[in-house]
Parts: sequence; structure tokens; C-alpha cells
Amino acid sequence: MSDHSSSPDLVLVRDLLFTGETRRQHARAVAAGKEVRVARGAYVERERWDALDDLEQAKLRVLAHARTRSRPPVFSHWSAALLHGLPVSRQALASIHVILPPTSGGRSVPGVVAHCTGVAAVDVVELGSLRCTSIERTVVDLGASASMRDALPSADAALRRGVRKADLLASWLRALPQRGHRRSLELIEFADGRAESPLESVSRASMRVAGMAVPRLQMAYRDAAGLVGHVDFAWPESNAVGEADGDAKYLDPALRDGRSAERVVLDEKIREDRLRALGLRVVRWRWETACDPRALQAVLGSAGVPTARAALRDERGPAR
Repeated sequence: MSDHSSSPDLVLVRDLLFTGETRRQHARAVAAGKEVRVARGAYVERERWDALDDLEQAKLRVLAHARTRSRPPVFSHWSAALLHGLPVSRQALASIHVILPPTSGGRSVPGVVAHCTGVAAVDVVELGSLRCTSIERTVVDLGASASMRDALPSADAALRRGVRKADLLASWLRALPQRGHRRSLELIEFADGRAESPLESVSRASMRVAGMAVPRLQMAYRDAAGLVGHVDFAWPESNAVGEADGDAKYLDPALRDGRSAERVVLDEKIREDRLRALGLRVVRWRWETACDPRALQAVLGSAGVPTARAALRDERGPAR
């Protein structure tokens, strides 16, 4: 469901002349598992719903919310990140986020988080028929409300797509005074578009919490045969490199360049052997380790990566 404006799958009560019996039929269809209610007054057939992935289901919920409101809402935070195509964790998909004027008297209800705050006109954009915060304001809001670990993938991705830090800072200034503005500024300062995946971003956030020495990103190594490759993380002073291993590298055909999964594994082994031949210590980790600062610190410490300062406390809990 790439179109943010409409979905032929969505049935809205207000668009049809429903009788009381028809309403009861929809209620029975939901109870029987034939339909799913995605918002009050909005339904979709269960078969079509089940064919959507998590992100597409979340987008359909956002669309249903917009089309069942009397006034067009301004989506924000994780909902805006979703619409902009920024990385969003599954936990963050549970609720819809909207911005309401401070004097609106609006409040959160189950499934919808209302943020009563001001937003400049320049920080609101239209994506199809949907209104949401700009990509810059979205990053600012995530930095103010979520943990560094949850918000950093979106911030890194925004920079990777060409958003400038100067524009993030300008949006941050317009949002003042904002609760959590110091955390948001830290996110902007720490974000780096050279991080190529959410896994790398989460790893960086955990390194920061653990107080590890700051790595260089995407550093190139060469040997007598030529370019060995660019590594995710490098600590030249410690002769150490780190690789964050996600499943997509091996399972996603778009990332395999026509190679089989077995060939990708073999190529990775050859690449790692060449790195080790340069005198480098190579360590790898997966999502479970990346999300655990202490576990990641232990892995990096085994390669001689030093701890540069005392550990931090990650300020916020899971994505909300």
C-alpha cells in the first residue's frame, strides 16, 4: 500500500447509506473474523488485511483515521515517520500520533496519542491527501520523546536521504520550547547519514550508552589485491573493525547482487579473512547484541575497543 491518499480496500460507514441491519452485519463480520475494523467506522476484509505486512497495516490505520475525522489531522512522531518511509519499530506501530493545537482541549484515546503543541506551517507537509509533520520536524519530535536507540535509525535515515543538519536544527529551534528539547538536540548532533541500516544505527546508540570509543563509519580497507571493502565500524587505533549482521544481507535478493545466499556467506568469509590478514581484529554481532549495550560492550572489548567514558542511562523506554 504505497499510496498514502486512498485505498480501495477501505470501507467507510459514512460513504454508504447504511441501515441498522447493515451495521449489525459488519459487527457480525468482525466477530466472525471476516472483516477487521481498522478505525471507528472503517472496515477492511480480513483476507485483504492479512495480505498486508506490518507497515502496510499501520499505514491503512493512519489512512482510516484521517478519513473518519471531520477535520484533516496532522500526523506526527512515529506516524509521520511511517508516512515519510523512515525506519519505524514494530512497537511504535501500535498507536497513531497526531498533533493538536495547544488550546484544542484534545486528549489521547486508546490507539491514538494526541500531542497538544504548536507547529509552524513550514513544518507541516502534505503527502497525497494526508498532512503530517515535515521529515525535519518528525526527527525533532522523535528525539524529544523517544530513546536514542529508537529515534536514531530515523535520524540517520533522514540524513542519508539528503536532509541537512542545518534544517534539522532550524526545525528544532522552531519547536522551542519543547519538552525533551535537550535530548532532541543530542540526537541531531549524534545522527550520521553514513550509517547504512537501522541495525547500524541501533548499534551506534548502544555504543554511546556503553561509553565505547567512537568508531569511524564505512571506512575502506585495501590490501595488495585492491579494495577489501568498507566496514560498518572501524577503530584504527585499536586495529579493530565491527560488522553488524542483519538477515537482509543474506536473505534479501535486492541486496545480494544476483548471488545466492550461500555465495554471500562465502564472500563474507573471504572478505573477513582478508581483513584479518591486515592485522585487524574482526567482530560481528546481530540484533540481540546491538540492542544490549552491555553485551555489545563485551563483544567490542574482546576486540580491544576501549571504553572512552562512563556508561550513560538511556533516557526513555521503548518507542511509544
